[in-house]
Amino acid sequence: MFSAAQPSRDELITISQTGRTVARIELRDAAKDIEKLLSFLYPNTFFEISWEDVENLLRLADKYIVETLTSACVAFLKRSYQDEPLKALRLAETYSIATVYKESSKLVLDGFEHFFYDSNNYDQLSKHTQNKLKVSRQQYVEGLNKIFCVTVDRRFPPLATDHLRTKFEECVKDICTFPFQSPSYSWVKLHQVDCTRHFECREELRRLKPFINEKIVAIFGCKYEPLAWARSTFDTTEPCYPFIELRDDY
Repeated sequence: MFSAAQPSRDELITISQTGRTVARIELRDAAKDIEKLLSFLYPNTFFEISWEDVENLLRLADKYIVETLTSACVAFLKRSYQDEPLKALRLAETYSIATVYKESSKLVLDGFEHFFYDSNNYDQLSKHTQNKLKVSRQQYVEGLNKIFCVTVDRRFPPLATDHLRTKFEECVKDICTFPFQSPSYSWVKLHQVDCTRHFECREELRRLKPFINEKIVAIFGCKYEPLAWARSTFDTTEPCYPFIELRDDY
């Protein structure tokens, strides 16, 4: 900034120690934000990034090319995106943080009704991301219709044991009843089919689990994954979430 500046004579400052003249640079950012930037670069007190300042810190890190601060903000988002998934998604898109975009999009899509019907929240996202969310949501609803139809028609899954089939159909009816359950709930519900008390069901149950995984991806039109950097949980059934597929199409 100093070397590229072309100031007028009135905008030059003389450094008293050396007599050298340099351009006067005006920092138009808020003083408290500059203070946090300097506190990160020259720490003499405890410094912690929070949701209140991560957006401004990302902006300053990008503006002044402070890569260490960018890395610290990304690390914060990875730790905390589950608390504010919509804000994390917006920041990840703005600053091209693909990993955080992917993980936070899982939660925004999982809570689609909550975010979509609150325009104050949803309008924070770009039209591009909004469209991707809508398409993924539509794929999920269409998948629910497909899985209900093939289950009612007795073609899916290929189970010979009536008791196990009944249990599976009960789970399908639960997730396909309006208002529709979230994708993560549907995943868990379909994997809770359990007939281990019946000896004749055990072998079929062993074949059913990978069959469900395969068909879920095929029917719902998207890949399901657990959350990355997930917090520890005592639930033995880990939910999986669909996500907005991203490569280089921000």
